[in-house]
Amino acid sequence: DDGHDSDDDDDDVREPTDAELEGVDRPRVQKAASYFVSRIETFEEDLERERKKHKITEGDMKAVWHKYKRAKDNLSKVKEGMDRVDSTISKMRDDLKVRRKRWRHFRKHIAEMTNLTFGEMLNKKGSSGLVEFDHKNKSLGLTVQKDSNEASQTSDVKALSGGERSFTTLSLLLALGENLETPFRVMDEFDVFLDAVSRKIALTTLVEVASAMVHRQFIFITPQDLSRLTPGPNLKIIKMRAPDRGGGVQTTLD
Repeated sequence: DDGHDSDDDDDDVREPTDAELEGVDRPRVQKAASYFVSRIETFEEDLERERKKHKITEGDMKAVWHKYKRAKDNLSKVKEGMDRVDSTISKMRDDLKVRRKRWRHFRKHIAEMTNLTFGEMLNKKGSSGLVEFDHKNKSLGLTVQKDSNEASQTSDVKALSGGERSFTTLSLLLALGENLETPFRVMDEFDVFLDAVSRKIALTTLVEVASAMVHRQFIFITPQDLSRLTPGPNLKIIKMRAPDRGGGVQTTLD
């Protein structure tokens, strides 16, 4: 008995049967058997010397073997985990590429529709214009042509009169808001510097746009007269009382 239990042996190792040994072709060797016996003895002596040198017992050899198997199993599990992580990263990168492609398409569509709506708003006053989106430099430029004469075309908004600049700004805000689908829009004194004709067009346009979008809420603040507007189910007009300059009474809503 060499001190080993059968349960400690590796399941993959078994002794060959006599029949199997008989069927093995024996290789022809030219060296005497004593040579190989001597080599085996030398190896065993070297092995025993190393065991004594490192103070390794037979039990230590078993522990080392089991540690090796556990380490090998752990390594396999870690490799499987890394493969899963690599697969997930690859899928996320592919998904990110698809999302970026869709985002660029959506951004292009928003820019085109905003440009189209901006031109339609200006056309109500007999003008035309373009909105130029520079996505690389994150800037926006406007080109406005005040009438059918190309000489009136300008890219410098400061060159426009106060009323033209206000109507152009209003048209841009309407175009951006309509295509970005913001649920709330508040415009304070949107008709400042507008002449009577431009103010009427602007107010009519705002009411038409707001009435067509019942799922959104618009709030327009103006000091101008709104008597030509008729309140309705979707249009409510709130007027403030004229301020009392001498009494010091706080102004309230009607």
